[in-house]
Parts: sequence; structure tokens; C-alpha cells
Amino acid sequence: MAVRKEKKEKKNQKKKKKNKKNRVKILLILVLVLVFLALVLFLYFHFGFSRTYLFGGEGKIGAAAEQVQGKTSYYDTCGANLLRPNTDHGAGKSTYCEILSSYAETTDAKDQNDLSNPLCSPLTRGTIDHVKEIHNGEDGIVYTLESGLKVNDADVKIIENGYTMPENRLNVSTYGNISEGFEFRLDTLWAVPVQVRLEPQEYFSGYQGRIYNVSHFMPEYMDIFFYKTKEITGTIDMSQSDLFEGYEWIAGENGGTLRLYLSEAGRFYGYSYSLDEVGRFVFVIKTDLRKLTAPTVMLDAGHGGSDPGAVGLGEKAESALTLDITERIAKLLSERKVNVLMTRTEEKDVSLDSRIQMARSESPSLFVSIHIDSSEEASAYGSHTFYYKSYSQPLASEIQKQMAKVYQKYYLPNVGKANDANRGIKFFPFAVNRIEECPSVLVECGFISNEEDSAFLNSEDGRQKIARAIADGICDTLQGKK
Repeated sequence: MAVRKEKKEKKNQKKKKKNKKNRVKILLILVLVLVFLALVLFLYFHFGFSRTYLFGGEGKIGAAAEQVQGKTSYYDTCGANLLRPNTDHGAGKSTYCEILSSYAETTDAKDQNDLSNPLCSPLTRGTIDHVKEIHNGEDGIVYTLESGLKVNDADVKIIENGYTMPENRLNVSTYGNISEGFEFRLDTLWAVPVQVRLEPQEYFSGYQGRIYNVSHFMPEYMDIFFYKTKEITGTIDMSQSDLFEGYEWIAGENGGTLRLYLSEAGRFYGYSYSLDEVGRFVFVIKTDLRKLTAPTVMLDAGHGGSDPGAVGLGEKAESALTLDITERIAKLLSERKVNVLMTRTEEKDVSLDSRIQMARSESPSLFVSIHIDSSEEASAYGSHTFYYKSYSQPLASEIQKQMAKVYQKYYLPNVGKANDANRGIKFFPFAVNRIEECPSVLVECGFISNEEDSAFLNSEDGRQKIARAIADGICDTLQGKK
């Protein structure tokens, strides 16, 4: 019995040693996996294999929002005559929010996700809305508003126990042409949520399953919806506008729509809206590009400074290549009497917010962001162009048409490869494209991770041909081709 017991104990000891070795092996494997993941994340963020860092990832509301810290209420200095939730309007109390950002991106409250939605326009600083629900989104707290929109916590100030706001009314204050286009101002009782859409427009599902791809931009009118607004008084003389031929007011259950009819379907080039110092809504509709004698194009060389972007097979990183191409485009446009603005002219850091704010404050005729693509698959090659707003699709189409010619010629006589080098135009919510003020696109000029594309991109001749193609596409858009 003692011998059996001893054998059993030895067997158990061997088993324990074996289990201990197995645990050590598993632990070592876990450590190696963690080290590998850490390395992947380092490469992911440091060398620009991902577009998440620069562009706000998937395009979620608030992903590129300015931080609320340091912002002041619009009502501290402006809009003294506007109604607010701090005064009793005889309709009870609710939780309200005030928009603090000059640009607060919104998305549809009916959507389960918080992805950027081009059919939902931003709310301007000073806007007031009733908060219905609060939930934790992927990029922070998100508020569902009574108007049917969702906004990110970074853009708002919460007003607890605010007084319920009454029905609104509008009155035409002024209208006429300014240097940027056609402007009109509307008196309002309070800063109701406003939404802008171009209709009718068909969309289809495309790149990465996104559903807002446009095959042909052909809207017939611009709808400006004013939440909880009953009526508008006064008139706007549309004969002064070079884009619209008339308008009507359409009353609805939850508000009213000011419908502006386009003189020519598919001719629209951006807009802006805000509240002025006295509390009037100010709308500026950009002028017809064909009427401009001195158009201005803003060129955005991607990455820069401490952010080199993608690093590929050649000597130069993405930031150096995009700057070189952008400078060449600027020279070509200047020779054609086009005014050029650049978000950077040297290897320096330029934040995403700064690029967007430059586009908004300068309000150029067109905005074009230049980038070089990268992929883990070395076989990926060619160029493609991205847009967000439907009225940016014609600009994307014209630029990609010219880019396709360059790469098709480069890859001939292999006809199949030459045709596949045209990766087309695609809807995607890159942050630099999520502006309303003008058509805006992002051009991926080829793959730095592909041997043949990289050789072309790293050659003087290749970069000059790419620059000329983009400049040609820009000029064709300015001349009204579509």
C-alpha cells in the first residue's frame, strides 16, 4: 500500500510540474501577444497606417469637435432680445441645452449609431433645444433632442429645469448680394434648431457599406427647416440671386420649411448659417462658380510636422509628398488666375480642427485635401477621391476623371491593370469633408505601399502629372462642367 501511495504521489507531482510548465507557456504566449498588439498599435498611430487619427475615424458626431472648455454662451454678449429657457413662457419646465460650438455636428435620433450623417446639418452657436434622452456614445455622452437630432456633449451646455419654449415665428429682415453670394436675414423669437437639405436626391450603398453615395447630383430645391416655427412674414426678392428662381413656405406639424427653388437643377455650391449679434438668422448661399471672376481654392496638404502620415517604399513620407504635390497644384492654379490658399506651406503640425476652421472662416470656392494612401496589401494601387456632402460629388467626379487618365496611362499597355487603377469616387465622412461652406473632397493620389505607385509618386514627373490632373479637375468644376 505504501509503494502504491508513493507512486501515486510521484505521479501527482509530475502532473503538477507539467501543469506548471503549461501555465508558464500560456503566460509567455499571452505576454508575446500583448507585446505584438502594443507594437501594432504603435505602428498604427505613429506611422499613419490608419486614417483614424487625422480624420475622426468612422465619422462619429463630436469626434472632431472643439472642446467645450473655455467657450462662452452666445447670450453673454449677443441675442439680448431672444427668448430663452430662463424665462417662464407659461408651458411648464424641461431640461434644455444650448449649443456652444459654432459648428455642432448632428445625426438622426432614429439611427442606432452615432455615425456622421450628411442629411443632418450642424446646429449653430446659440441654438436652444429640449433634451429628451441621454446615452453614452462611442465618443462620449450624446443627447437626443426633441427636434429629432443627436448632438455630442462636447458641443452643448445643459440647462436644468428650463422653461418650455413656445412656438416660433420668423420675419424677413434683409436680403441681397454680398461678395460670397446671396444673403438673407430672418428675425426670430428664439434660436430654434435649423436643418438644411437639398432635394430630391437619390443615394446608394457603396464603399464600406455607407449608404450616401451619389451617382448624379441633381436636386431641384433647398429646404431650410425651422423647428417649432409656425409662420414667416415678409418677402425675399429672389431675382437678386444667381441660383434661385423663387421660394415658398411649407407649414408642417413640427415646424415649417422655407423651400428655395434652384434656377438650374444640380447647381449648388455651399452655404453657411449663424445667428448675428442681435439674434437674427443669417443665411449665405454661395454664388454660382461660373459667375466668379476670381475664384479661391483652398488646398490642404495632408499630415505634416510630427505627423508624417503613411511611410512607404520610397524615401519620402506622405506628408512630404502631399506638400510637394500641393505646391505644384497651387502654381498651376495661379497660372490660370485662380486664387490659392494653403492650410500649410511647410513641414509643420496643423491640427484637424485648424484645417476645418480655416475652410469655414475663409469660405473658399472649393476645398481640396491631398493625401497618399497606404494598405497592408502591397497589391493595392491606383487613386480614388472621397466626398461627404452631395454637392461635393461633382468636384470629386471631375478630379477623379483626370486622375484616372494619369494612372491609366502609367499602367499601359496592361489594359486590365490600367482600368483598375481608377478606384472611383466614394462617399466617406473624413472630417475635412464635413463642411457646408463649399464643395470639399479628399484625393488619395496613389498607394505609397505599392511598389509601382510609390515609384511614380517619388518621381518628379509623376508628382507633376498628378498635380496637373487635380488642377484640371478643379478648373473644370469652376467652369461648370459636371
